[in-house]
Amino acid sequence: MNPSKNRLQIGKLLLIAIPTVFIFLLIWIGTVYIGNTYFGSTASSGQFLLWILSGAIIFVGFPIATKQIFHLGSFSKNDSIAQEVQKTQKFSKSDWLFFLLIHSIAIPILFWTFSDLQHHVLIYNYFVDIFGKNYRGAPNFPILIAFVFATLFLLTFIYVLFLKLKYGTFSNPKGLTDVDERNFKQKQEIYFSFVASSMFTVMMLYFLKMILLV
Repeated sequence: MNPSKNRLQIGKLLLIAIPTVFIFLLIWIGTVYIGNTYFGSTASSGQFLLWILSGAIIFVGFPIATKQIFHLGSFSKNDSIAQEVQKTQKFSKSDWLFFLLIHSIAIPILFWTFSDLQHHVLIYNYFVDIFGKNYRGAPNFPILIAFVFATLFLLTFIYVLFLKLKYGTFSNPKGLTDVDERNFKQKQEIYFSFVASSMFTVMMLYFLKMILLV
């Protein structure tokens, strides 16, 4: 690439990044000041920072990630399925209600678990007490992997349990009408996208702890 174009691209990134960082710092400082001055908060500045970052990831990034993964067709196994998903990508009213329902359940749980520094410390100490520390001083256990796979197994179990209770089978239900089958597949795609975005969100939220508690 032409060096002048490289410099132009870098300049554009800086023009976007510098004001963004400045605005974020103002929001952070303003939040700490308002919380301590008007609400008598005793939370540390790091805790306020975690609230802001985790809130942005959970309340904004999480549902957007689910929607984007759904549209990308990440779980399509072949071209015919991908084409079928493309035909049903628009959300109906029931799709939106389902989308909002599963996120309204997951969002408070994620925020309660990962938006408190003390929770991160307790999780860290719990794994240290059981497995000890490695040569770097970190818990001698892959906590991040445990969180990600625990999320996957839990949400998969919920999906399988739902199939068994509603349709009496552990696999895709049979004998549905064409309309019901399309509706089921649409909800299935939404749920699988939700599972993927949940795992990614958990990973991002755990990395926040690694940054704030260094």
